[in-house]
Amino acid sequence: MNLARLAVVVLIGLSLHAGACRAETVRLDDSASQVFPPNAYWEWAPGSLRSTINTVHMDVRVEVRIDTKAWAGRQGRIFMVLPVDAGGPVTAQWRTQGRLLGGRIVTGERALVFSGRIPGPYLEDSLRVRLTTDARQMTTETQRVAFHFELDTP
Repeated sequence: MNLARLAVVVLIGLSLHAGACRAETVRLDDSASQVFPPNAYWEWAPGSLRSTINTVHMDVRVEVRIDTKAWAGRQGRIFMVLPVDAGGPVTAQWRTQGRLLGGRIVTGERALVFSGRIPGPYLEDSLRVRLTTDARQMTTETQRVAFHFELDTP
């Protein structure tokens, strides 16, 4: 085998090995989190009833408590995930008290809320969340919006 061919074989082997060492994604336990109020209602956006705008929104406070015991002290990136459901697309925007990052997400996406060394057994913060959707897209009067958190480890 000549030297050039050996180099190609080694490079292919290294790239296959690097692919096998990719980050792992784990769904985190956030069952200790609480939403206030627990049963919130969609409200029409101001001016919606007098116009052709069909936007409804809901404001909630979420006391987030994510179990990170198994990853405490390790580097990681935590994402908020808003899965697609039977209703139309929902947008969530949130502000935090500072432990997690504020942001915006649409159903079917995930958004970074923490990056760095995981500080301890629980990651906690208080989020002010505004959910927004088009009332014409809603399949029922009640629509469950259930986001969760995922951890990517290097």
